[in-house]
Amino acid sequence: MSPYDPTADVIEVRRGPNPGGPMSIYRVFGETLRGLKTTLGRVVEGPVTMEYPEQKTPVYPRFRGRHKLHRFEDSGLEKCVGCSLCAAACPAECIRVVAAENTPDHQVSAGERYAAVYEINMTRCIFCGYCEVACPFDAITMGNDYELADYTRTDLIFTKEMLLADPIEKTPLRMEGE
Repeated sequence: MSPYDPTADVIEVRRGPNPGGPMSIYRVFGETLRGLKTTLGRVVEGPVTMEYPEQKTPVYPRFRGRHKLHRFEDSGLEKCVGCSLCAAACPAECIRVVAAENTPDHQVSAGERYAAVYEINMTRCIFCGYCEVACPFDAITMGNDYELADYTRTDLIFTKEMLLADPIEKTPLRMEGE
């Protein structure tokens, strides 16, 4: 039997050149230029400016934007029956639904109940789409409208009437040819 050799398990580590010296300045300058290659290559292209209200970036097909409540096409009744499944599925707890009973003289939705109050606090919404998935009646969907900015927080609480209405068509600041 051979005795244990402690140097057999040792792996030699290759190290780079010693720091300092005349070659270190060359290496640092070369690495800096290599890092700036992308930046310097983009300088030649020049700036790209998009005129925002006139030129809008198209959204991806699965983009989740402004919420919209729907009605039945034939009867005009609301699809939302006030079941609050969307509010239960919302991780940000930004949806508030208060249900009320339908009566024969006041029929709002096709079910026994309807959403008397339906509000979405857009300042809390994370646009995850869980409300859309949780709705069994396809009453709420998320559209492609992404211009949701406003000046006050109270204007960002969307009520049932706002969600049932079509989105406001944003007009450009300048007309074509100006």
